[in-house]
Amino acid sequence: MATKSQKTIIVGLTVAIIFVLIGVFFLSYAMETLDVKAEQLGAEEQPIYEPPFADYSIVGMDSTMGGLVIGIVGTLLLFAVGLIVARVLNKKKRWIE
Repeated sequence: MATKSQKTIIVGLTVAIIFVLIGVFFLSYAMETLDVKAEQLGAEEQPIYEPPFADYSIVGMDSTMGGLVIGIVGTLLLFAVGLIVARVLNKKKRWIE
C-alpha cells in the first residue's frame, strides 16, 4: 500500500502529464502572440545559441510526437530535480536541528 506522500506524488505526476497531453494535442497549434507580432513587424529570428530541441521538436520525428516526448521527459526531469532538492533541504534541516 502506498503512503500518503507517495499517493500525492503519483497524483501530482499524473496531473502534470495530463497537462502535457492537453498542451501538445489541443494548444500547440495556436501561434504565440509574440510570434504573430514579430511577423507583423517583419522581425527576423536571430538566435544567440542553438537550442537542443528547437521549437520543441525532435529531428526525424512527427512534431506532435516529438512535442509529447519532450514534454513528458521535461516534466519528469523537473520532478526529479525538485525531489532531489527537497530531499537535500530536508536533510539539511534535520542536520541543523
